[in-house]
Amino acid sequence: MPGIDNTKSSSPPKWPDKFLGWFCHEDHLEILRGDVHELYEERLMTMRKWKADLFFLIDILGLCRPFAFKKKSQNSTQIAMFKNYFKVTYRNFIKQKVYSALNVSGLAIGLACSILIFIYINDELSYDKFHSKSDRIYRVLEKFESEGVGEHSASLPFPTGPAFKNDFSRQVESSVRFFNFQSPSLALANKAADKGFNESNIFFADSTFFDVFDFELLSGNKETALDDPNSILITRSMAKKYFTDEDPMGKTLEFQGNQNLMVTGVLEDAPKNAHFAFDFIVSFSSLKSSFGGGYPTTWYWNPCWTYIVLEENTKPEEFTAQFPDFVQKYFPDFIKDDIELQLQPIEDIHLTSKLDYEISANSDIKNVYIFGLVAVLVLLIAAINFINLSTARATNRAKEVGVRKSLGSAKSQLISQFIFESILLTFTSLLIGVIIVISVLPAFNGLTEKSVSIAILLEPIFLFSLIASGLIIGLFSGFYPAFVLSSFKTVSVLKGSQLKTSGMNFRKILVTAQFSISIMLIIGTFIVLKQLNFLQNKDAGFDDENVIMVPVIQSPMGQHYENFKTEAMQSPHILSMTAVEEIVGTKFQVGNYQFEGMEQSKPFPRFNVRHDFISTMNIPLAAGRAYDQTIQTDDSLALVVNETLVQSMGWNSAKEAVGKRFNFRGELKGRIVGVVEDYNFASKHFPIAPLVITLNTRPGAFNLFIKYVAVKIEGSQMQKAIADLESAWVSVLPERPFDFFFLDDRINDSYKSEKKLSDITLIFSVLAILVACLGLFGLATFSVEQRTKEIGVRKVLGINTSQIMFLLSREFMILIGISFLISIPLAYYALNQWLEGFAFRIDIQMWPFIVAGLLTFLISSVTVAFHALKASYINPVETLKCE
Repeated sequence: MPGIDNTKSSSPPKWPDKFLGWFCHEDHLEILRGDVHELYEERLMTMRKWKADLFFLIDILGLCRPFAFKKKSQNSTQIAMFKNYFKVTYRNFIKQKVYSALNVSGLAIGLACSILIFIYINDELSYDKFHSKSDRIYRVLEKFESEGVGEHSASLPFPTGPAFKNDFSRQVESSVRFFNFQSPSLALANKAADKGFNESNIFFADSTFFDVFDFELLSGNKETALDDPNSILITRSMAKKYFTDEDPMGKTLEFQGNQNLMVTGVLEDAPKNAHFAFDFIVSFSSLKSSFGGGYPTTWYWNPCWTYIVLEENTKPEEFTAQFPDFVQKYFPDFIKDDIELQLQPIEDIHLTSKLDYEISANSDIKNVYIFGLVAVLVLLIAAINFINLSTARATNRAKEVGVRKSLGSAKSQLISQFIFESILLTFTSLLIGVIIVISVLPAFNGLTEKSVSIAILLEPIFLFSLIASGLIIGLFSGFYPAFVLSSFKTVSVLKGSQLKTSGMNFRKILVTAQFSISIMLIIGTFIVLKQLNFLQNKDAGFDDENVIMVPVIQSPMGQHYENFKTEAMQSPHILSMTAVEEIVGTKFQVGNYQFEGMEQSKPFPRFNVRHDFISTMNIPLAAGRAYDQTIQTDDSLALVVNETLVQSMGWNSAKEAVGKRFNFRGELKGRIVGVVEDYNFASKHFPIAPLVITLNTRPGAFNLFIKYVAVKIEGSQMQKAIADLESAWVSVLPERPFDFFFLDDRINDSYKSEKKLSDITLIFSVLAILVACLGLFGLATFSVEQRTKEIGVRKVLGINTSQIMFLLSREFMILIGISFLISIPLAYYALNQWLEGFAFRIDIQMWPFIVAGLLTFLISSVTVAFHALKASYINPVETLKCE
């Protein structure tokens, strides 16, 4: 045909060589000449001569670009290269919107979940580290046990702190004691403003408070603020509460209705990452008026939390080696052989301390490990998704790789292109994940009871971790397309030959791992929820429903108790009343008793009560009787114990135990008159121990040994019962605020750590499953697209819809079945180890495993079936018309 040159030229025109010499480095000329020759022949075969030359020139410019300008600025070359990378990445993102959106959103959710959990873990690990001397601050503990019975206490006797400072002056830099009457709340009032409240965070502390801790004092003098008796420091929020906008300095607050305290300083609110919270700090010397002008001198009663700061050159292990001699020097003869003192680093308290008489409830290091594992697993699922979809999409770009290689792209350039794209998408996901974190952080703080600021994301450790995570995930997900596809032979790719890679097997392994993790998370969530439900609902051996607890310690209730009880019991909605030493089901005290058959006394858990305790709490009697108000000697010559104490003594039965003699602190007292069935007098985290229930009718007991009035009310008339109880309170103690809480609520607070664990695990397990399903959705979409023509051929040959669905679903279902088999032993082992930490635990049953497997199978089936059904409706004419 005229104007068309269809003949092959043996060689391209000479001008390209000169052209290449202008733009390209001489080292690359030989590499390019072969490709230039092939390109010129292709152009001549398809278009007019002048067009061939024009497009040949354009091709050479593109071909030379990776090698060009070597003699010029290297920075300009790099910029041009990255601009090209950005363009290619953007075009691929737009071209495959569904894959790209699934890829980015799945990874963003996974990253957001992991960031939130690591924020939580970072906060948990930061407790008490803000003190400048935190590495030298220790709390001194007392272990008071004999033959496994007794207490491991976070508190010490009153004289211990000063004795430490006196005896070990060269090793102890400073010490401080805290005391709060072991009461859940104490009364404070601003009489001038007619404001009075029961406060739960009032502590008495030595004047050395600021020598040990670095809490911020906004007003006042740290050196003298707690020197004088009747001095009080209040926090910023409490200043607002009691004095509104007035300056509180020098103002007076009335404590317990009988002691005036002057404000000598205003503290910043206690940091959330301190192991105890305070609202008021009262000078320790203010206690003297409550103890007859001095401090208690007994080394038996241990109500003071005692902290010491060791000198910089003092080693803790060398210091504790002196404790046995210290115990022998000071503690009474009848307990000194059962006492052991220990040091506890302040930084360890929040996560590792589960002692008796903790200053406040602590968290658990096991939860940190579990949350960390959940974060890693969720991130791993998201990363697997990202890698899976990236490798699946990469095979569609084989021809692009072939064309690029034919145009002269080196393997290193292709590798850098794919890795750059992967890292860019990863950091896009990371940016979205951070935006998600910022959006949900307030809600997350509410769930976890934290107050973490967004500013934490700007801390170096977080920035480094985020960048490192993005780079690692980006490199791994870009590894396959970068190194495998760049190795394809150009001729094979452009001819459309079948490419053999290990990508499919690689994706199968990743899908199996992904769903194994998802199934384990589902199983773990079921077991954690079931264990929490067991702890909260297991029969504790007493009735905690519809029981109101009214704090009465350090109140005049001792003189008015019988009148209060008589007045309250006139209400038809109040069923029973008693008074107790601690919150039933959460705490106990310890006393030394010697029972018949024992050579010497030893410590036993003890619980002071008033009459009607057993009937109010509905505790069954195994033998004997309860305390009887008509028998006046019961408070001195009678004792009620539990079945575990009977067994520990080797007595054959509860009936045999009735009548056995006992001594208290070496003094002959009386006999056991009753045995109650075992009940959980402490948290269900601990096994039931021997227990002594002591009747204490002394009016002075309400100063220390009776802390609450327990009232059983009619559940259907709760509001009326509370109103009647408050009316009875006002009739006897009109100057004191009426305060109460429900017993079952406070017992459930004992399992707050498990509740938090279950809530967080549930939320992030659901999100992990969502991310896994997003990945499965993307892979199913890709699989259907790859097999569209196959489906068309099969439809022409007569295959029906159900067969198509089975054909496309089979492969994924097999992988999920394998995942299920892998997850069972791993989940069982991990959960059994976790449950070993509970004295009362559930048995691991098979139904959570079966439900988790079926749930995963169902969700996956629906996801894949959607695409299979969609593919089955495609008209074969559309898929085969180009064949």
